[in-house]
Amino acid sequence: MSYAAYKMMHWPTGVDHCAAGFVTHSPSDAAAFFTAATVGPGPEGDIDSAAAASRPRRLGPSPNLVVAAANVLEVYAVRAETAAEDGGGGTQPSSSSGAVLDGISGARLELVCYYRLHGNIESMTVLSDGAENRRATIALAFKDAKITCLEFDDAIHGLRTSSMHCFEGPEWQHLKRGRESFAWGPVIKADPLGRCGAALAYGLQMIILKAAQVGHSLVGEDEPTCALSSTAVRIESSYLIDLRALDMNHVKDFAFVHGYIEPVLVILHEQEPTWAGRILSKHHTCMISAFSISMTLKQHPVIWSAANLPHDAYQLLAVPPPISGVLVICANSIHYHSQSTSCSLDLNNFSSHPDGSPEISKSNFQVELDAAKATWLSNDIVMFSSKAGEMLLLTVVYDGRVVQRLDLMKSKASVLSSAVTSIGNSFFFLGSRLGDSLLVQFSYGASKSVLQDLTNERSADIEGDLPFSKRLKRIPSDVLQDVTSVEELSFQNIIAPNSLESAQKISYIVRDALINVGPLKDFSYGLRANADPNAMGNAKQSNYELVCCSGHGKNGSLSVLQQSIRPDLITEVELPSCRGIWTVYYKSYRGQMAEDNEYHAYLIISLENRTMVLETGDDLGEVTETVDYFVQASTIAAGNLFGRRRVIQLIYEDSTKERYDCTKASLKKEAGDSIRIVELAMHRWSGQFSRPFLFGLLNDGTLLCYHAFSYEASESNVKRVPLSPQGSADHHNASDSRLRNLRFHRVSIDITSREDIPTLGRPRITTFNNVGGYEGLFLSGTRPAWVMVCRQRLRVHPQLCDGPIEAFTVLHNVNCSHGFIYVTSQGFLKICQLPSAYNYDNYWPVQKVPLHGTPHQVTYYAEQSLYPLIVSVPVVRPLNQVLSSMADQESVHHMDNDVTSTDALHKTYTVDEFEVRILELEKPGGHWETKSTIPMQLFENALTVRIVTLHNTTTKENETLLAIGTAYVLGEDVAARGRVLLFSFTKSENSQNLVTEVYSKESKGAVSAVASLQGHLLIASGPKITLNKWTGAELTAVAFYDAPLHVVSLNIASFFLEMASEAGALPDPSMGGTIPVASSMGNVQGKEVKNFVLFGDIHKSIYFLSWKEQGSQLSLLAKDFGSLDCFATEFLIDGSTLSLVASDSDKNVQIFYYAPKMVESWKGQKLLSRAEFHVGAHITKFLRLQMLPTQGLSSEKTNRFALLFGNLDGGIGCIAPIDELTFRRLQSLQRKLVDAVPHVCGLNPRSFRQFHSNGKGHRPGPDNIIDFELLAHYEMLSLDEQLDVAQQIGTTRSQILFNFSDISLGTSFL
Repeated sequence: MSYAAYKMMHWPTGVDHCAAGFVTHSPSDAAAFFTAATVGPGPEGDIDSAAAASRPRRLGPSPNLVVAAANVLEVYAVRAETAAEDGGGGTQPSSSSGAVLDGISGARLELVCYYRLHGNIESMTVLSDGAENRRATIALAFKDAKITCLEFDDAIHGLRTSSMHCFEGPEWQHLKRGRESFAWGPVIKADPLGRCGAALAYGLQMIILKAAQVGHSLVGEDEPTCALSSTAVRIESSYLIDLRALDMNHVKDFAFVHGYIEPVLVILHEQEPTWAGRILSKHHTCMISAFSISMTLKQHPVIWSAANLPHDAYQLLAVPPPISGVLVICANSIHYHSQSTSCSLDLNNFSSHPDGSPEISKSNFQVELDAAKATWLSNDIVMFSSKAGEMLLLTVVYDGRVVQRLDLMKSKASVLSSAVTSIGNSFFFLGSRLGDSLLVQFSYGASKSVLQDLTNERSADIEGDLPFSKRLKRIPSDVLQDVTSVEELSFQNIIAPNSLESAQKISYIVRDALINVGPLKDFSYGLRANADPNAMGNAKQSNYELVCCSGHGKNGSLSVLQQSIRPDLITEVELPSCRGIWTVYYKSYRGQMAEDNEYHAYLIISLENRTMVLETGDDLGEVTETVDYFVQASTIAAGNLFGRRRVIQLIYEDSTKERYDCTKASLKKEAGDSIRIVELAMHRWSGQFSRPFLFGLLNDGTLLCYHAFSYEASESNVKRVPLSPQGSADHHNASDSRLRNLRFHRVSIDITSREDIPTLGRPRITTFNNVGGYEGLFLSGTRPAWVMVCRQRLRVHPQLCDGPIEAFTVLHNVNCSHGFIYVTSQGFLKICQLPSAYNYDNYWPVQKVPLHGTPHQVTYYAEQSLYPLIVSVPVVRPLNQVLSSMADQESVHHMDNDVTSTDALHKTYTVDEFEVRILELEKPGGHWETKSTIPMQLFENALTVRIVTLHNTTTKENETLLAIGTAYVLGEDVAARGRVLLFSFTKSENSQNLVTEVYSKESKGAVSAVASLQGHLLIASGPKITLNKWTGAELTAVAFYDAPLHVVSLNIASFFLEMASEAGALPDPSMGGTIPVASSMGNVQGKEVKNFVLFGDIHKSIYFLSWKEQGSQLSLLAKDFGSLDCFATEFLIDGSTLSLVASDSDKNVQIFYYAPKMVESWKGQKLLSRAEFHVGAHITKFLRLQMLPTQGLSSEKTNRFALLFGNLDGGIGCIAPIDELTFRRLQSLQRKLVDAVPHVCGLNPRSFRQFHSNGKGHRPGPDNIIDFELLAHYEMLSLDEQLDVAQQIGTTRSQILFNFSDISLGTSFL
């Protein structure tokens, strides 16, 4: 294998950054719409107009939410639903049945636009000047020192780059001062009044971004300004401040403060660095300095400073007016400082103060605030989300502008947050990498009638990882009713003159959640509960699912992911030669039943030359002869009209051929002969602010998707806006004013179907409004797919389990609630429902199973469909109990002298207790049940769990066992120890114990990895790898190899070599390091088994070993001599070629090969680099899966495997081998697209994918991996551009799309 393709299949979901601001509309637009008495169409991004019609409340105009997850940028609008009012003026719960708080019955996040960038977002802020008629600008920072400003452009209904600032390259090399690596990328923050922004790059370089004055812009006078319909804050220029010149050594954080005429930047820095081991001699080493930034003079005088701050200070929070000043957040204390006053609050007993300092007030409970995230709920209340997932509320008690004290109190438990932000004055957003991200509504002083409604709700903490409702997803408060949570909080603001004597109450409700499946630490590949044992070919892949270890701590969960949908079958009948199916309603009079829940009356089936009609009551009974339908010919369409009181039926005649002429569209002259639109569909789904989608199906199987939006341009500029590549079109010739303002923008949609579709074929697009609570469309054909509309976003989920599907329609009756019917190409009619346990508002359908602990590793036992899983749960134990359990260790004797005489023994200590749970998926309902638990000893951490097949030398039989490797964590003073545990599975179902321990032995060193190698057990214990044979009662070592430091991954590959070749011959270098592999993997006479071992070291890269059973030798073939911190390793097999893949701590992937006869390999000692690639995420697991046969694969490439991988951002992708011809073609296309496509944020994809060595010496390897993230832009080009680009690289558009489809089909593993 010389060439590979990198393809993402599930994009990151863990939220790294979030911010709020009026991005898509200005505050004045929102306020004008909000106060309007009539319900009408409002500006994009505002709250629902129902709020405008209700009585005035404190709910103001709602800003947008901007979310960043690795390299994915998303902009959301917050849609609030108001409660209906009764005649007496009281508040009644709305039809959504959600709890009513502050007059709001529900709220949801609705997607405005999203982008996948060629670079990870390191920091993000929103630049807003507070003006009522100005929009905010999104400022993003990327490594090493790149800053991009984005603003919303109404003309394209998306983000547009307004300015870019780069401080990289040879002319800026001096800023690094010799350093090659930095702990984190640039941090960017904005002035509260939008006058400037600041970004800290290279540790001590402050970049000042000066905002343009009102009325000035970067657009020239001769350029059309129609695209800039609402002015946004823009950056005019930028310059640098070298903080070294200001006598700063280590900057920890900075913030702009309120209340000054010029921007004032407060910097938290450390003069003399210290650490926890030197606290006795150096402790209060931090200080803050406030600089007044004069951007015209480029001067920055210090106006005030404060020293002697604790060494663990890490964050600054600017206090809003009228108080102003800054909060310094430390791990053990909080300090307030301004130009005139200061005060502090101790959080626990670890806080210390300089000698001679006044007495400091203490919090009434113990808490640690390191790594906490914070946002202001009001001008004097800040909400913290702590590292333990607790919500804390800090009140700044003040009189005038003098802060008197700080009060801290506990609130609800929430998710473990990575970022928080307030959205207006009613919502805040908790972004999380470790759990689901939550939109939470809060309110002060809820009325008694409202509180009575709230107390009826099921009380719970603000947790996201809970089962979702199965109701219609169009009502978000229904979706989240199960996670609704309200609790009153009391704030005693007695001294403050602006507060009442009584306690102020705060209530919370979770209104919406964004699913997160990260971080993916490990995953396993197993059978689904509704798997079909008779499935063959590609349909067989729908039998499998991915069971992943997700989250951390209380947000830990098992995420069950399925790439394709396998419906739950209710019944099926044979129905040959079916052309189409439709269900219709029948109302004899109005008001017979609520429209949302009305049952279908008839099922119309079109056969080859007649029509069949079935009644959809309790049973499907044929009523063809008794109904008034035309049944002597085929039906081509059927449906309801006039409020479902009439049924329309279209019958097939020769004249119908003329009807299709109107669907032909004049696309481009060059492709007019070959590319045609064969089907169009336009639909607007539910939701007050929903906009229509337009779908067009081309005759080559391409599905085009456009989203409509309204854009009002000035008359002089209307004709100057051409048809853009994104699909924006102006209908200025239309007589209707609404059509004149109608535009469409292209939406990317990942449909891989490639087939020739006849122009007069049957319709393939079927829209639905409620199938299992979801709305969208179904695309039938050779590769059927669901396109679900969630949050105005398209979620594509293929359905491969039944092969091609001829016809599809929805069905709602007594026996099939909100289900569907489809007819397969084999002639079977199936009535099904969507599996209700899954949430389809994700890149892949997902079911999250809460574990209330941290999952570490999972494996699959196929014989009984069991999933052994390592879980750790934090447990609070008395300190004396913890010490007594360590009594046999020498390190405790020193501790006893200090500890036992004090009160410390009465304190508690939190330890992680590990256990191995064995889970099983119950067939009905998709419920997961813990069948057995294997507890570990105190301080024993389970590191690995694997199913191994060992050959019992006593009975001469193979045994399947559960192997567990552990380590005792007792501190750095105690020698590392571990255990190897083997368990056998009980065959009988009636047995009390599912597993029985058959072997346990302690070893020197932590047992970090185990694997089975041809009946032997391979154990990585500390810095040694041993190969053991199994006697049925004992493990006996037969071979060993000394690893350098610590083994993190272990992989096995066994091959059967032809004995005709030289026995034990090493790979032939003329074939690029190939190993002849026979297609048969059984014990075939005349063939020799070759066993290879690949392991990755924590610091010393990868090692390639060989195992020979004849001499019991575990010998080194070759290794990588470079320095590499391995995360995961695996073999990559392409026909007869073997490659070695490794991921590292710098987010790279490298592919190596073994070629002992090449000069560069140092006589075979060194592994050679075949390809290298920067992924941009930490890959934690590779899974080798056989690729599916496709038309593009040659016959000799049947033995081809791809690697499925998961990363810590919640992304899933694959690295697949491809042949040289395809690689050359797509590599040429990739190089062309670097310049042919306008990249968001101006990021260069080639720069992003270059190997990142992080300052370490590295010789660049070959560029033999193609990037499908970049190639995906090809299909988004206009047809003219696609044809031009294909012609320039010497190929055709159809050939390129065929290669795309080939790789997608070959990697459809789930």
